[in-house]
Amino acid sequence: MRYLLTFVVVLLFSSTAFASGFAVKDQGTKAMSLGNAFTGVADDTTAAWYNPAALAFQDGISVTGGAQLVMPKVDYTASTGTTYAMDKKNHVVPFVYMSYSLEDSPLAFSLAVNAPFGLSTDWTDSGAPFTKILNPGLVSGSLTFSEIKLINVNPSIAYKINDNISVAVGVMYFDVPKLAFDNVGVSQHGSGNGWGGNAAIFYKGDGFNAGLTYRSRVKVDVSGTARGHSGLALIGKSALIGVTSTVDTSFTTPDMVSGGISFHPMENVLLSAQVDWVNWKTFDKLDFTYGASALNGVTGTSKSVAENWKATTSFSLGTEWSFQKDMHLRAGYAFDPTPISASEFSPRIADNDRHFLTLGYGQDFSMGTLNLAYGYILINKLNQTASPAARQRNGTYKGNIHIVSADYTLRF
Repeated sequence: MRYLLTFVVVLLFSSTAFASGFAVKDQGTKAMSLGNAFTGVADDTTAAWYNPAALAFQDGISVTGGAQLVMPKVDYTASTGTTYAMDKKNHVVPFVYMSYSLEDSPLAFSLAVNAPFGLSTDWTDSGAPFTKILNPGLVSGSLTFSEIKLINVNPSIAYKINDNISVAVGVMYFDVPKLAFDNVGVSQHGSGNGWGGNAAIFYKGDGFNAGLTYRSRVKVDVSGTARGHSGLALIGKSALIGVTSTVDTSFTTPDMVSGGISFHPMENVLLSAQVDWVNWKTFDKLDFTYGASALNGVTGTSKSVAENWKATTSFSLGTEWSFQKDMHLRAGYAFDPTPISASEFSPRIADNDRHFLTLGYGQDFSMGTLNLAYGYILINKLNQTASPAARQRNGTYKGNIHIVSADYTLRF
């Protein structure tokens, strides 16, 4: 376990905005190539995340390791007609899954280590109006850099009730090694953790499968440091540059329910469909509490940032054609609506409804399987008009994301 976690941390789990709020749905290469319509398929080790109950129908020991390269692009055009670009940072998001089915036993055990939530947006050098201090009262209203790095460690146990039905339960531990919310005058960095749980059921029939999963909300308590930096000189607060204070906050990830089906209209063709409900209402506000410090002259002793996100329902479709016994072509599509309220919009998560198109290939070998996938996310153009004029956030936001993913499964 120690070496597994070291591998994960070294690769720096991170993600980008526009991944359904700050959720990251792509957690396995085969699943991604099916548009993430995988809860009712769950036929490889990534079921440890997508539907651990299905692992009760798999035999032996299997290990899957992989990663995806996420390449986002976001542009903002102000009412003046000037266009500003978010820093183009690419992100490597690795994942590891393990499963073990006991011989002649209805039990199966699994472990998922992945990054189901994350965020990285950097407008620092863009020159966008919302990155600048306009007056002392808007120091906290400006924004430059935001990041959430989150690692999920999720063991589950599955039990096969009969030849058709299995169930599973598990525990989720979220470690957040870094949370950053910076503005032009003050940086805020912290870390924290939280606990949650998951449950699943899987039906395996003759050419037809179905699955249902639930993942609980997780409250993550974060403690860290706020630090004044060079932007404070613009409002005559140079004396506060380098001054620090403690800062505490928390955020709650949403409950998630996923239901999916899959069937074979022909022996070598698979079709799958899935619906996901995500309770983003849990992300209603961010409350910050600051320790006593001279920096309170800028931050105050507390601050509340309204979010008021809404629950969303998304759907996805996938298909696989096995043109040879060991060669598989895949494609998928997903529609994912934004949870963000127009009145509380922030370029920290400049989100809008998304369309996700995917292609993939799988190659089976004697002891394993190689999966490759490409995905393109088109974010609907957002014409933001509801933000207060003083925050300088209104305008047009456009973006897209390219994703390349690969994983390999070893079976013993």
